[in-house]
Amino acid sequence: MRNWWQALDIGTKLNIPIQVMLVVVLSFAHFWIMEHIEGEILDGAERRATVSADGIINGMNMLMVTGMISDPENRRLFIKKMAASKDVKELRIIRARQVQDQFGPGLPEEQVADDMDRRVMKSKQPDFLLSENRDAPTLRTVVPFIASTNYRGTNCLTCHKVEAGSVNGAASITIDMTEDFNAIGRTQDMLWLGQILLQILLFFATRWLIRRFMRPIVKLQFAMESMQLSGSMENFVPVALKDGSQDEIGKLTAAFNKMSGALYNSEKSMKLAASIYQSNADAIVVTDENNLIVDVNPAFTRITGYTPDDVIGKNPRLMQSGRHDVHFYQKMWKSILKDGHWQGEIWDKRKDGELYAKSANIIALRHKDGSVYRYVAQFSDITEKKQKDELTHWQANYDPLTNLPNRRLFHDRLGQAIKLAHRTELQLALFFIDLDYFKEINDTLGHANGDALLMEVARRLSSCVREADTVARLGGDEFTVILPELGNTSQTIRIAENIVAKMAQPFFFVNDETGYHISASIGIALYPQDATDLAGLLKCADKAMYAAKASGRNRFIYFSESGL
Repeated sequence: MRNWWQALDIGTKLNIPIQVMLVVVLSFAHFWIMEHIEGEILDGAERRATVSADGIINGMNMLMVTGMISDPENRRLFIKKMAASKDVKELRIIRARQVQDQFGPGLPEEQVADDMDRRVMKSKQPDFLLSENRDAPTLRTVVPFIASTNYRGTNCLTCHKVEAGSVNGAASITIDMTEDFNAIGRTQDMLWLGQILLQILLFFATRWLIRRFMRPIVKLQFAMESMQLSGSMENFVPVALKDGSQDEIGKLTAAFNKMSGALYNSEKSMKLAASIYQSNADAIVVTDENNLIVDVNPAFTRITGYTPDDVIGKNPRLMQSGRHDVHFYQKMWKSILKDGHWQGEIWDKRKDGELYAKSANIIALRHKDGSVYRYVAQFSDITEKKQKDELTHWQANYDPLTNLPNRRLFHDRLGQAIKLAHRTELQLALFFIDLDYFKEINDTLGHANGDALLMEVARRLSSCVREADTVARLGGDEFTVILPELGNTSQTIRIAENIVAKMAQPFFFVNDETGYHISASIGIALYPQDATDLAGLLKCADKAMYAAKASGRNRFIYFSESGL
């Protein structure tokens, strides 16, 4: 039943209760009118019966005045004549006890016959009894005859030895109500017919009014269904409004037109945004307030190898490369939650396990109450760029043969080391190293073996120093070593002795079992004893190195001991 009601259109839903209400109201009016008509007809019948009974009593009074009443046959003849009147079914005269005591019992039909007779005699009031027998409806009326000193000009007490106001008798008359009930039936039939015709007329009238009332709403419905079927607002046509349409439906239609126009503009913006989102070369990841992925764009799959089914509902940490520590991510999330955004570079892992670098921008979208609604991350693959940058940086700062810092990076690190020594007030040592007899080997065995020797020299030098120290190649066979944060000179001596020793060990080349010997001449300058700036340290170390060569090579000399 409920589903049936829900399936009805609004017009029918409005019309049904209206028709029910009309049926109730018209039926109530019908029964009220019929009750009123029946009451009027019955009141008229009672008045007729009362008048007839009163006429009988008056006739009996005339018989009494003329003295003819004492003859029973005169009374019977009178009753018979009166009973012959139209619609009279029965007519009787009832003799009261006080009359019987004075004039005798009278005729048998003049005796009290039933409770109605006795009730009227006792109450001195007329009484009525309606019999609604379908075949022969009747109305019986019993009217008392009250003894009076002046009953229509006659003093009843002249003949009757009774008290004034007492009951001498009554007249009982029963009239046929067939015509009256037929009239009631005809009236009721006419009312029913009128009610049905009126109900039909009102049905179509209310239906027309409701449809006219619903016409703007139907237009709205049609417009909305058209938009729904098309799945787009592009085909939206505003619902036409007449001038001055200011009722609720007119206002609703105007509001719908405005809303639809706004939705159309919004749809265009959303389509543009969706197009940008789908075609963006940068990957876009959208996560919910719990940082679980809810959507990704095609560029995300192209860059990471993960499809939407692989990642939706999961935390982006599944792509972490392991190259960043907890502190990195804590700092990143602190910036996102506090400032609403974070921008930087992250190393992540593709689906196939390959690590890649990305430049990312992460923002937090919030509700009006400040709570997070979504996180949106946009990133691009910068692995190739990073590799190119690293290659450029390497080429600019490292020696391509030995992979040691070149002259440019050496100067930078020496400058940083001087600043550190100045700040910490710790000693700094600078070694200038020149290989002895390298030119002879390079000229004799060729440049390839010369390069191999230089690479082995770089390896041996790196093995002699600490992790914080810097070994650099300035060019040719010239090397330098920066020793920052020295607590005492013993460390400098130990490293210098180790370098001299390792450089004195034989060098072997591929397919050549001959051991070749070179040596190293090392000049050492100390900060701040020898100089306090970069140029001064370089000059002192260089002079000390030449002093070592002049002293026989294969040794190290401090600038302060070189006598220069």
